[in-house]
Amino acid sequence: MIAEFIYCYLLRPWPLREITNWIIKKLIPKKIKVGSSFLFLNPNDPVVSGAVFFNVYEKSESIFIQSICFKGMKALDIGANIGYYTTLISQIAGENGKILALEPDPESYKFLSKTINSCKFKNILPFPIAASDIKQKLPLFISKDNRGDNRLYQTDQLRKSIEVNCLTIDELLIENNISTLDLIKIDIQGYEPKVFKGMKKIIRNSDKLILLTEFWPKGILKAGENPKDFLLMLRKMEFELFELKSNGSLILLKKEKENEFINRYQGRRYTNLVGKKFNLK
Repeated sequence: MIAEFIYCYLLRPWPLREITNWIIKKLIPKKIKVGSSFLFLNPNDPVVSGAVFFNVYEKSESIFIQSICFKGMKALDIGANIGYYTTLISQIAGENGKILALEPDPESYKFLSKTINSCKFKNILPFPIAASDIKQKLPLFISKDNRGDNRLYQTDQLRKSIEVNCLTIDELLIENNISTLDLIKIDIQGYEPKVFKGMKKIIRNSDKLILLTEFWPKGILKAGENPKDFLLMLRKMEFELFELKSNGSLILLKKEKENEFINRYQGRRYTNLVGKKFNLK
């Protein structure tokens, strides 16, 4: 969080941000070792690949993911980027596991594919598509210096866009003969509610499902949805909701405290939610 604060706020003014990004890009190596696999880094992305290289990338999320993974698990990584979480899960899930990794950005998908090819276990199914509420084609607005900030909706900035194919998760899983999941990790800059509308069936059928999702109220509103309605949707899907704090602890999100919770994360501020199905032991 300290590194994020320094980068996002102290180094935000021009030309500090441009100089910082230029330096980071020069330092990023071709690949780094992650467990028994190699993670191939994007030299044009000082944010995600830079943070991974400097070992400051999403520490609490990483610890949480590794703590809940197990051999033979079936997981879904929506917004896989270069494959950081995909490879973490793959190594723990082992040869009997299965990980579906979705990444619609062709540049990120190129590095994701290299990462997957280096993995010890051949348990990953990559898809160069985006998830949505219906099957459609949408413009993906590309972030110049942060491929983790690509969005399926127009931003306040002038960005180039590319057309990408979108599919519902329920359709994708039917096509690949997957009837249940153990883990869903999703981080797509506020577009999450749209995706959940397209995976009601798999969530209903997955009794032992754990969810890790970014929760960014401003992004959700920009994507045409409502943060309060998103929380209600997750509760109707029988998720008990927790906030994942920066120290790795889970804090129960009480329904009567939701308005206060949403108001805490305004503007650029965001957090992560963990969802656990009610019948988990």
